[in-house]
Amino acid sequence: MKKLSCLLHSLNFLLITTQMANAAMPIWSYDPGPNPRTKMGKELIDLTANIPNMPEIANQLMGEQKFRPAFGPVPWRMLQAPNKVKILFIGQDATHIAEAAGRPATAGFGGRAQDLAAYFGVNEGAAFINTYAYTIKGQYGAYNTPFIYRNDKGQDSFNLSNLVDNRLWLLTQDVDSPVTKWRNNLIDWIIRNNRDSIKLIVTFGGAARDAMGAYVESKGGKVESRIEKIIDQIQVAETKLEYAGGNNEFPVVVDQEGNDLYSRMAARRLDYTKEPVQKTAVEDLQANVEKYKSEMVFTKAGPMRNGLLHPAQLGGYDLNKIKVRNAYTRSLKGLRLSDGSTISSDVLVVELPHPTFLSNLSNEQASKAVAQDLNVLRPYVSAGWKINPDPGMSNRYASGQPYRYSRADIGPEYYDFGTPGTRMVPVSTASRMGSNPHVIVFGTRDQARFDRKAIGAMTNARPGEDFSKEELFVTRPRSAHLRYVFDAGPGEMYARIMKENLNMKQIFKTKPGKSFQSNGIDAYYVKNHPDIGDFGHYRGNLDKPRVIIVADPRGYDDLITARALTGTRGQHLQGLMRDLGVQDENYLVIKTVPFGMDGATAEDWKHVLAATENYRNALLGKLLSNGGPELIITDGPAAKLEVKRILGNSRIPVVHIGRSGGPDQADILAAANDFKALPQFKTATIRANLMNIPRSHLSFYARTWEGTSGDRVLNSEDKFRGLAFAEVAPAWAWQQRSGLVPEHNHDVNILINKLKKNNLPLPGESIPNYLRRTRIDPRLSFWEHALRELFRVA
Repeated sequence: MKKLSCLLHSLNFLLITTQMANAAMPIWSYDPGPNPRTKMGKELIDLTANIPNMPEIANQLMGEQKFRPAFGPVPWRMLQAPNKVKILFIGQDATHIAEAAGRPATAGFGGRAQDLAAYFGVNEGAAFINTYAYTIKGQYGAYNTPFIYRNDKGQDSFNLSNLVDNRLWLLTQDVDSPVTKWRNNLIDWIIRNNRDSIKLIVTFGGAARDAMGAYVESKGGKVESRIEKIIDQIQVAETKLEYAGGNNEFPVVVDQEGNDLYSRMAARRLDYTKEPVQKTAVEDLQANVEKYKSEMVFTKAGPMRNGLLHPAQLGGYDLNKIKVRNAYTRSLKGLRLSDGSTISSDVLVVELPHPTFLSNLSNEQASKAVAQDLNVLRPYVSAGWKINPDPGMSNRYASGQPYRYSRADIGPEYYDFGTPGTRMVPVSTASRMGSNPHVIVFGTRDQARFDRKAIGAMTNARPGEDFSKEELFVTRPRSAHLRYVFDAGPGEMYARIMKENLNMKQIFKTKPGKSFQSNGIDAYYVKNHPDIGDFGHYRGNLDKPRVIIVADPRGYDDLITARALTGTRGQHLQGLMRDLGVQDENYLVIKTVPFGMDGATAEDWKHVLAATENYRNALLGKLLSNGGPELIITDGPAAKLEVKRILGNSRIPVVHIGRSGGPDQADILAAANDFKALPQFKTATIRANLMNIPRSHLSFYARTWEGTSGDRVLNSEDKFRGLAFAEVAPAWAWQQRSGLVPEHNHDVNILINKLKKNNLPLPGESIPNYLRRTRIDPRLSFWEHALRELFRVA
């Protein structure tokens, strides 16, 4: 088992290094975030600021929490410049690694979708969003939900289908839902921003399929449901979802007390984590129709008098039955967009199975399944529809080559500059930490060991400065004065300097006679695994900064923020800058080496400094060529040594901060007199308190809590040290009690009123309370109900 695990890590390293070598975009590419100086960029920033508080909506509408709030929304992975997107992929929700990466479609789904894009000759022209911006608990709907079908002879039978219950449908797909409105606005933005380039939308799974159906209907089109023709012949009973292992749930029919009817009929409590138990329960139901029917709860409520609000709740929308301008089509051409224009060229829609379904097939079976679903494109191809490939790519679909289900690499152009390799992966390498849903372990799916006391302390840590309650702390800032403030990256010149002057082969050279399999991270001179690569090169202003801080690496928060020294040490340095009167835009932090070095020996440092000498020469050389700062601060012994070497006889003042091994604040205070010896700082009062990293130093995608509350990332304590890390979201962020903005509160009230108007169970309402409130007879048959309605009307 150990050999297999090590082999997988080796293969993953090979995959990542191949990714860096073969990506269609240069290795220094990165995502700067939306451009606030353009109309569409500003609109996207505003749209992001208005992501609904989905956890609170779920609480109010469903009476329970459907979302995992700690890591906030993960809205998109795409290039935002005009006419860059050619294919839009829509999934269900983010995975663990996608939460850690801050981008959807990272890991398995992302790698598969990126490969499908490559089949059409598209690399950086692929965009990815999800039905839900937040990660959900359980799944979208419940598989194998029983419903009664009455045939033309009046015979009842129980059939099974995927069902999205009324409250989840209202939350996810209803035209008045804030979730639906926001998602539709995002799709609308993507289409408008890419009018000349977007050609294809691909949905994966039922949630994405229905999201596309909801979008079409919101734009004046029509999409039929899969059960449209028999909707008047079905009745749906009330169910509840029981835990079925992993992230799965099983729909259980209930009696008039709201109790599990399957268990009651079996005269014992059933364990639904076992598939044979689920199968036996359903078989018993189908074999005893009348017995179960007399005990189940049929509301016969809703606009169709069958317990549903919308026909697509049972089985979903049928994307083969999209109708635009009264004609069936697979194209969105003719739909009206939010700016009043219409889609003027064919943007085709393809529906593919859920990634989990495809992953359970053989590669040959999955290849055939996807290829078959792509057949809907043929009539449009014959009429001239095509996708022009991205530079350096070829369109294998257009040339008639067969599709092979595979996995493609995800390039750095989709991520912040300085993102580590383990956050840019096309495979799943993360997990949630058991009973700590606010902790994500990334770098491995194996069980790594962490200091639980440290995790507890990190969970309860507070920020150095409080945020306005206007902010939703698990998201990026949404207030008007902060939403446009972020670091858009270093620019091409500095990006190339930092990425092209690293000899990764030499830097990650193993020590003689050692290997990671046998010796762990001690096999390397740097103290992070090669899968991670370089990360968090700089933080702050690269354009003529007043103060430059050259710091030895400290901690691993930079793995998440992709910016230098954003953990405890960096937050105390921010306090120092505040004490010295140095504005956020007037200083720069660069790391001596853009790698982890905690626990490195003198021998380790000697090797790494020699292997990265050209890197510092080029970077500091360029910074100093612009006239030089008024002060350089060195933080750590290697930084002191290298700055002295590079400066030579320069007259730029240098103040050194030592590394005592004690508290970070104490190290800075020990150098206080050296700062006050400089004329410009002689009156400064130096406290070096913990202060939040400025938003202007963080990327667009950084959550409000990132760069605050001390260290947020913890290294593992076992054989995975240097590879597996735990990201800990602080409790003050995910425990925030934040209501809804007035617009969303109004929308949620409309949704709840739909339940009331249609005589359906309300949020959190038990079955007995529902029956008392509505006084319905839950056992009525179709015809009995019809007669009762007739006499009631009469």
